[in-house]
Amino acid sequence: MKHLRLLLTLAAILLATSAINAQVGDLPRSNPAAEGISSKAISQFFDSLQALPKTDIHHMMVLRHGHVVAECHPAPYRPADAHTLYSASKTLTSLAVGIAIGEHRLSLDDRVVTYFPDMLPDKVTPQLASITVKDLLIMCSGIEPDWQMRMDFDNWIETFLAKPVKYQPGKRFMYDSICTYLLSAILQRVTGKTLIEYLRQHIFAPMHIVEADWELSPEGICTGGWGLRLQTESLAKIGQLMLQRGQWEGRQLVPEAWIEDAIKPHANYDGASMQKPSDKNQGYGYQLWRCLKPGAYRLDGAYGQFVVVDPDTQMVIVILGCSDSTGEELGCIWKYLMPGVGKHYTDTGNDRKRLDNTIRNAALPMPKGKKESSVVSDIDFKLSQNRLNITAAKFYHVDGKPTLHIYYAHGSDETLPLAFGSWAYGHLLDNPPYSINAKGRFTGLRRDFSVAGSYAWKSPTLLQINLQYVNWISAIDIQVNLETETAVISYNYDRAHPETVACAIVRQ
Repeated sequence: MKHLRLLLTLAAILLATSAINAQVGDLPRSNPAAEGISSKAISQFFDSLQALPKTDIHHMMVLRHGHVVAECHPAPYRPADAHTLYSASKTLTSLAVGIAIGEHRLSLDDRVVTYFPDMLPDKVTPQLASITVKDLLIMCSGIEPDWQMRMDFDNWIETFLAKPVKYQPGKRFMYDSICTYLLSAILQRVTGKTLIEYLRQHIFAPMHIVEADWELSPEGICTGGWGLRLQTESLAKIGQLMLQRGQWEGRQLVPEAWIEDAIKPHANYDGASMQKPSDKNQGYGYQLWRCLKPGAYRLDGAYGQFVVVDPDTQMVIVILGCSDSTGEELGCIWKYLMPGVGKHYTDTGNDRKRLDNTIRNAALPMPKGKKESSVVSDIDFKLSQNRLNITAAKFYHVDGKPTLHIYYAHGSDETLPLAFGSWAYGHLLDNPPYSINAKGRFTGLRRDFSVAGSYAWKSPTLLQINLQYVNWISAIDIQVNLETETAVISYNYDRAHPETVACAIVRQ
């Protein structure tokens, strides 16, 4: 059984590696000055992002005139690592809907209930019957969001349609990922393909986007409003596709009219007009947000997943990470990057050197301390109940190399290499920590989660281990205290709620 598990792990790694390496570097590269951007401005932009409090920046990329002028992937993250996108996934759902409308498979005015005759409540109210495809696109279904629903039920469509329609459809903006899920379900019914299969045919394959997967619901439908995983460069391609009004290498992949309509402000959340102008209240299009800068718009996902498209400057900016400061990243674009964009720049040698140094030295903090403890070499520890569902672990050395062996409550166990003062890369088949607890989460995703591990002894009796799931989003930090026999487990997506758990330790 162990040999079979090892073979499956190796096969997953080889498959992931062949897919990943196939597409990084597709977009043409240029230097900032050649495209009219100050290297100093890009340095300030990258530095400002990494200086944000309670923020881990994983990937940054700046394009102008279709060329990548700068990219930065703070260690241990790498250009080839894919990233889960949360609600930035929604814009890809919108593009698929636009293509299907262009193929005359559906229309904006279609009534949603006509696509689910087998899932309707016994009594269909006039309000429910009046909800259209467009109402779902602009988050104006009239049904109040229920974020717990996807965690409690397997039949999401039927449960959603059974809810009362509290407001007149099309009039009141209420952000709800299940609206996007219904769009994915409609698309699957009219095309006979899942959302990601449809996108592979119409967008991903023509654009050479091969590293992509999407979570499935318990109903076998792509979640639509979240759950897509793409690489940084693939996201830059999507932004460039939208900047080019749906055209790619001479082919019209998405109808131009759809892009033009999608980026218009079709809805605003309540009270937006009463607030100080910001990136949050410039209007909502077809599953995308308008920006504070006139004409700019963005893909936007939780914890700081952004693709900003600015037609005025012909720029695409990608930011991916895990942040408690979401929204402040956008402010860094307007404050530091955009003032350095013009028709012509001649960079000084120092400006270019500073940018190169920023990119080269970008890194997330590693555990600080010593390589070895003066009182112990290896330890075994058992953990009380925790969110990771880890029952026990071993920190030990194999041929002198530090190693972490993890035992899970469901019976499996896995091994990861660790490094001191750097990162060691390994793979896990078990699911990483995730802030979304929807039924069936991770279904449809490949089990090739790449993990970078680093450790240090903060004191002779305090071991710190940091694990970064570099092709996902999650990071966990484990501090094992030999004196108090406790372990503190922290999560980057929930920094406010670290866990302190009992830890029975055997020293070696």
